[in-house]
Amino acid sequence: MSLRQSMAGLHTWGGLLPSWLLFVIILAGTIACFDKELERWMRPTLHQETATSMSADQVRDWMHSKTQGQTLHAFWMHGPSEREPYWRLGWEVDGTEEQHNYTFSPAGGEPMPETAGGDFFFRLHYTLHAGMPGVYIVGLAGMFMLVALVSGVIIHRRIFKDFFTLRPNANGQRAWLDAHNLFGVVGFPFHLVLAYTGVLIFVSNFMPAGLMVAYKGDIEHFFSEVAGAYHREEMHQPAQPPMSLNALVDKAEQHWGGSKAGWISVHHPNDASAVVDISEQSSESRIGRPLSGLTFDAASGELLHEQKPPAGYTAYTWLAGLHMVQFGGTLMRGLYFLLGLAGCALLVGGIKVWVAKREARGGAGIGLVRALNGAVFAGLPLASLAMLWGNRLIPAGMAERASAEAWVFTGAWLLVALWAMIGHRQPRRLLSHQLALGALLALGLPLLNGLTTEHGHLLSSLARGDWELAGIDLFLIASGLLSAFCAWRFAQPAVAKAPRGRRVLVEETA
Repeated sequence: MSLRQSMAGLHTWGGLLPSWLLFVIILAGTIACFDKELERWMRPTLHQETATSMSADQVRDWMHSKTQGQTLHAFWMHGPSEREPYWRLGWEVDGTEEQHNYTFSPAGGEPMPETAGGDFFFRLHYTLHAGMPGVYIVGLAGMFMLVALVSGVIIHRRIFKDFFTLRPNANGQRAWLDAHNLFGVVGFPFHLVLAYTGVLIFVSNFMPAGLMVAYKGDIEHFFSEVAGAYHREEMHQPAQPPMSLNALVDKAEQHWGGSKAGWISVHHPNDASAVVDISEQSSESRIGRPLSGLTFDAASGELLHEQKPPAGYTAYTWLAGLHMVQFGGTLMRGLYFLLGLAGCALLVGGIKVWVAKREARGGAGIGLVRALNGAVFAGLPLASLAMLWGNRLIPAGMAERASAEAWVFTGAWLLVALWAMIGHRQPRRLLSHQLALGALLALGLPLLNGLTTEHGHLLSSLARGDWELAGIDLFLIASGLLSAFCAWRFAQPAVAKAPRGRRVLVEETA
C-alpha cells in the first residue's frame, strides 16, 4: 500500500468524524469576524452614531452607587473605540466568581438593555459555551483539522489542476468532489494557519505539565511573569481615597505620546494595595500590536511599573492577532469572512462525497449522517437567524434578556435537529424546506428591523452612509435570495445522470 492510499483512510475518517463540530466552530468564527458590527446591529441605541460624554470617573461613580456595602476583587472598564463607540464596565465581587457587566449608551450614559450580541458567536467559536471543557473539545477538533488538511494534500496529486475544475452538472459524487477540492485549494493556506494558531492560543491549557512543575501549580504567576505584568499583594488595610481615573488616563496617554488608553483595571480597590492598570490602545493596523501597559498606585498616582513583555510572549500575541484578524480593518475581516465560508463549504462538500459514494449501496450509517447534516449544516444558520429575530422581538426591559436570546438560539436549533431526524429519509425535500425557511427568516429580518427601530433600518443606514450597519441587512437580503433560489432548485425533481466510464482517483476512494 502506497503512502497516498494509506492516507486516504486517515483523511476520510479524520475528516468525517469531527466535521459537524468543525462546521460549528468555523461558522461561528466566521460570523465573529464582524462581531462588533453585529453587536451594534443588535443594540438599537447604537444605530445612530453619537459621541459619548461619559468619563472614566463617571463610570466608576456609577459603579460605586451599585456596589455599596460590597468588597470588590477588581473592576475594569474600556472607553469608546472605533468599532465599539461606548463605555464598558465590569466588576467581580471579592471571594466569589460573581461578575457583573454593563454597557452604557453614548447618548444618555444609562446602561443599555442586555443582548447576547456578537460576543455570543465569538465564545461559541472557542468554548462552545461549555467553559474549559469546551476549549479542550475545540482544541481536539483543531488537531483533527490539521490531520485532515495535511492528509488531503498527500492524497490529492492533481491539486493545482483541479483548482480550475468545477462540474456542477456532473453526477453527484463527482460534482461534490470538485466543490470539495476547489474550496480546499482556495482556502488551504488560510485554513492551515488558522487551525494551527487556534490550537496554539491555548497551548498552555493543552500541555500544562511543564509550567505546573516550574511554577508549582501557580498558573497566575506564570501568566503574570510571561506577560511582564505587575502584581502587588494585598495589605489588608483600608484603602486611601482613590486618585482620579481621568488624571491617570491623561498621564498614561502623555507617556505613550498620543496613543489612547484601552482597558482600565483596578485590582483590590477596597485595599491599601490597590493598583490601576492601563493598557495602550494602539491605532496602528498591525498583526502583533504593541503590548504596552502602565501600573499606577490607585491612591497616589505613582507609576509603579511599565509592562515590557519578553520576545516569546510578543511572538505569541502576534500569532493570536493573526488568528483573530486584529489588523487590516474591514477589508481583511471581509477576506477572513469569505475564506471562513469556504471552509464551511469544504466540510459540506466532503460529507456529500462520503454520502454520495455510499448511498447507492446502502452503507451503514447513511441515515445518521443525513440527520446530522440537516441538524448541523442547516440547524446552526437557522438558529442564528432565529436569535436575531428574538433580539428584535424580546422586550428591551426583560430581565436576563441576553439569556433569553441564547435560549431562543438553543430552542430553534433543537427543533431543527428534531426536524432533521424525522425527515432524513427524504434529504432533498428536507433541504429544500430548510432553505425556504432560511430565506423567510433572512429576508424578514430587514423588514422587522425597519418596523422595530427608528434609525437602524436599511434605508436610514444607507442615507447617512453607515455601511457597517447597512452591511448586516444587505448580507441578510443576499443570503435570503440565495437560499430562496437554492430551495427552488432542490424542490425540482432530481434528474438521474448516466455514469461515464473513467478511472477512479485515490481522492475519490476517500
